Amino acid sequence: MVPKELAARIRAALRRVHLHEASQASSVSRFGDIELRREQGIVLKGGHELNLTKTEYRLLVEFADHANMVLSRDQLLERVWGYEYLGDSRLVDAHVRRLRVKVEDQPDEPKLIVTARGIGYRLLA
Repeated sequence: MVPKELAARIRAALRRVHLHEASQASSVSRFGDIELRREQGIVLKGGHELNLTKTEYRLLVEFADHANMVLSRDQLLERVWGYEYLGDSRLVDAHVRRLRVKVEDQPDEPKLIVTARGIGYRLLA
């Protein structure tokens, strides 16, 4: 195993422990008509459960944990995917776009997950 990969795996494991501790402290997060129930691993919009992929769910949890803070694509890649992605960071854009379709009323004019031009994304809570 390459030392860089080992370091990335260690960071990912530590992050999972931290996320588990944080999720126990605040098991329900609300923003707009979205409700994130961490203990159950579900997301509700207007009282109806959303069918999110594992990656979309982890992305939303990351946004919720850092509400109102701008997260760069690189930060999201490392925190959600758990490693330093060596390819195109536009992977994040594609997943954010899919998540917006599910959580936003008007995905083309987002009010919840907004773009910080040239930097990344932010969840407005």
